[in-house]
Amino acid sequence: MKKLSFISLILISAVSIDKIAAQINFNHETFKEIKAKAKKENKLIFMDAYTSWCGPCKWMAKNVFTNDTVAKYYNDAFINAKIDMEAGEGIDIAKLYNVRVYPSLLFIDGDGNLIHRAAGSRPAADFIQLGKDAQNPEKQFSGLETKYKSGVRDVQFMMTYLDALQSVGLDTKEALNAYFSTQFEMGLVTRQNWTIIRAYLNDYQSKEFNYLVKNAAEFAKRYSADSVNNKIYEVYMNACMNKIYSAPSDSSKFWGLKEEIKKTGFARSEELVLNADMNYYQNKKDYLNYAKTAINYIDKYKSKDAMELNNTAYEFYSNIKDKTMLAKAEEWAKKAFELEPQPQITMDTYACVLSVNGKKQEAIKLEKQAIDLIKADPKKYDQTAIPELEKKIEEWSK
Repeated sequence: MKKLSFISLILISAVSIDKIAAQINFNHETFKEIKAKAKKENKLIFMDAYTSWCGPCKWMAKNVFTNDTVAKYYNDAFINAKIDMEAGEGIDIAKLYNVRVYPSLLFIDGDGNLIHRAAGSRPAADFIQLGKDAQNPEKQFSGLETKYKSGVRDVQFMMTYLDALQSVGLDTKEALNAYFSTQFEMGLVTRQNWTIIRAYLNDYQSKEFNYLVKNAAEFAKRYSADSVNNKIYEVYMNACMNKIYSAPSDSSKFWGLKEEIKKTGFARSEELVLNADMNYYQNKKDYLNYAKTAINYIDKYKSKDAMELNNTAYEFYSNIKDKTMLAKAEEWAKKAFELEPQPQITMDTYACVLSVNGKKQEAIKLEKQAIDLIKADPKKYDQTAIPELEKKIEEWSK
């Protein structure tokens, strides 16, 4: 009996050890010591460059780093490090490797050279493939950089390199300028250049973007008016948002940019300016002008867009007191609900707007329907939303 108990204890211990081992073993020494270990063992370092507030970082730690297959592969193949980019030596490491998005997944050799990198969360199988790519010279990020620095500028390579830069949150401006310096201006309208412009060009002051704006009709003939106008809209809108939310904010630059856009003759300039103005007034907490602009913008351009209708109606519910404007918000919320009856989103917004418009019984009834729908399909809807909806019903019932 004693012998059997002893064997059982060994088996239980083995299972316990196996469970503990089912995670990536992160080395918590200094970066200098980690590099020395990597050099000694002739391995790459895998570094999880994270921050304490990053949701995808936490998801990776919980769901991927604890995967049996992932743990075995990374523990065998790499020296693993997990470093907060906003604390201790992580601050300098973030600067050294130009870490801008989180999580950044870095592969570094024993001399501190960055060999490969990626960004964002990914499932276990993709994460293992990332590790294999990091060990493959043909797929390493450093190989792309070496080719670029050697002067390779053919379109297929540049698209691969630009995609790699964009995927890890690095600026594509320098590489784009280098590529476009090899192109004649009139050749920008070719399909390969349109593909690059559409995917990567974001500088509204660049000569290539200005060429696109001036020759929008020619691009539209070859491709489509929607694709061309959408790209121009996207670039100008991003520029407006940067002016609005820059620190310190400079309103004169925003107003100046709007005037530039109006003068270009861009087909969607009025729509764009109204959208930008909404963001400007919202950021300034000037809700009277926000509301006036929103009514013009939504009714003229977004009357069939459920999410725009919903989000703007909720903003009115949260910040607007004027009864006439809240009546407009109710109209939008109802339409959003009819277009896309989502219990946690459009139904809730419609109920909220009804409540501030004095229709509390209707609001309570709708919110209860939303709760019933959420409970009926726990796979589709987040059950943690229920307490918040119940709290609203309680408040409206008083």
